[in-house]
Amino acid sequence: LNKETKTCVSQQSCAIDGKWSPWDDWSQCSTSCGNGWEKRERWCSQPYPQHGGRHCVGDRTEVKSCNLRPCPVDGKWSPWGDWSACSVSCGNGRSTRRRECSQPYPQHGGRRCAGRKTEVKSCNLRPCPVDGKWLPWGNWPACSVSCGNGQSTRRRECSQPYPQHGGRRC
Repeated sequence: LNKETKTCVSQQSCAIDGKWSPWDDWSQCSTSCGNGWEKRERWCSQPYPQHGGRHCVGDRTEVKSCNLRPCPVDGKWSPWGDWSACSVSCGNGRSTRRRECSQPYPQHGGRRCAGRKTEVKSCNLRPCPVDGKWLPWGNWPACSVSCGNGQSTRRRECSQPYPQHGGRRC
């Protein structure tokens, strides 16, 4: 026999390099809309580095974008516009004003503005002037004398209608 072998145990342990665990599941997105992020992690634990072995190479955490759809934007009213000119110069008129659901417009499923787009108010409530008009002439009455030259006078009134609210007289 020219060779002999025996088992021996060294007092020093061998170096063990670390290896990554499988990735965890992705986390929930950080936002329900808009530009969010989600992440996942892994550990240098299968096995852990030991006895001077190398640590795992690479990132322990990964991050990616999520929910890239825009968030809903609710509509808001613009300020009211000016009141319009009254629809009549006297009597019962109307004046209106408007606003728009445009500051901002509803977008991406956002709610429309609540309330009315148009307001109406009464205006020029004073009555219109009414000019007086003559009643028709009445019949001629009997003459003031039964013979010779007399007079007969008939009258009419300015009452069809009477002048009112600054209207002209007959």
